[in-house]
Amino acid sequence: MNKLLVTAKENDLIGVLYEDGKAVRLSRTPEGEDFGFGDVFRAHVQNVSKGLSSAFLDLSGGQNAYLNTGGRPVKAGQELTVQISQEALGSKLPTVTDRISLPGEYLVLTDEPGSLAFSRRAEFSGMRREEINELLLPFMEQNGFILRTAAENAPDEALVKEAEALTAAYRQLMQKAEYSPAPAKIAAGQPVWLEWLQGLDKAGLQEVITDIPSVYEGFSAYFARTGLPTEKLRLYSDPMITLGQLVSLEKTLAEAGGRKVWLDSGAYLIIERTEAMTVIDVNSGKDEKDVKSLQAAEAINREAAREIARQLLLRNMSGMIMIDFINMKRKGAEAELLDAMRELTEPDPVYVKVLDITPLGIMELTRRRIRRPYA
Repeated sequence: MNKLLVTAKENDLIGVLYEDGKAVRLSRTPEGEDFGFGDVFRAHVQNVSKGLSSAFLDLSGGQNAYLNTGGRPVKAGQELTVQISQEALGSKLPTVTDRISLPGEYLVLTDEPGSLAFSRRAEFSGMRREEINELLLPFMEQNGFILRTAAENAPDEALVKEAEALTAAYRQLMQKAEYSPAPAKIAAGQPVWLEWLQGLDKAGLQEVITDIPSVYEGFSAYFARTGLPTEKLRLYSDPMITLGQLVSLEKTLAEAGGRKVWLDSGAYLIIERTEAMTVIDVNSGKDEKDVKSLQAAEAINREAAREIARQLLLRNMSGMIMIDFINMKRKGAEAELLDAMRELTEPDPVYVKVLDITPLGIMELTRRRIRRPYA
């Protein structure tokens, strides 16, 4: 069963997604966030680097951003409509794209006319793909669509209704962009917790709870739009105990932000995040003699791999990730560990690429950077 909670802590909005009572995803968003994932701007091009196929833009309020032009002609002083595709991290500027997309429950609208793509996680038969293509064809003269996993079992009328709504929203957005002087923000992306809610199996949704009226209103609109039962949505209010105290939020955040993560076996992980990469060290937590056997070392590494896959999602780690597992001497053990990590990260909604294990025994993987990590 899943439970989604949103509350405030100091000057941040904290989102927590629980699965069977255990936190599986965390987010920390500054209140009044002006430059978040999915936000759309009418931006001013400041300068262009032709050698790097890149441009630097002023989004608004002096906030700069990086645009990969892909060799397309872009000139200093030009005005462009762009969308944040990667949030800022440390000293790295946010990355923007001039390919605008709008997410829905079943569809993602793109600005590629006639394009129709399907989620890699969903299993659409060839016949069903043809049916959906015919269904959405009237809306694809100026736009394209990506079918999300949730669309796999969606009725035709739901797909058509959402295509109509997204097409109208896109048209209004482009009209607003046309008449907005640069630099200016013209639309906000959806909050991360709504993104989580869209990706959930609604049959397993236990409750959505918040103590913030404005967030509650956003959830209410989503529930009404999707037909979710309103008894699963709650605005918490109790003068005696805060929502954070009720769910022991401080403990959850402390554990997720800590550098040491204990495993059931007594082994542990040390997680260090730098601006360039995240480094994870697997420690036996035992006397050296306890891990000299092949079976013990491999068992700890398998346990560590499961927890690392969980921590990737919980903390929203991104970029380059280097993992120093316990040395294994059995031939084929490293290849098995690589296969296990690929299987463990397959369900991650953010793309993870498990690369290899170096001659020094370091596993290399990357996780796409979209939103800033929790910690």
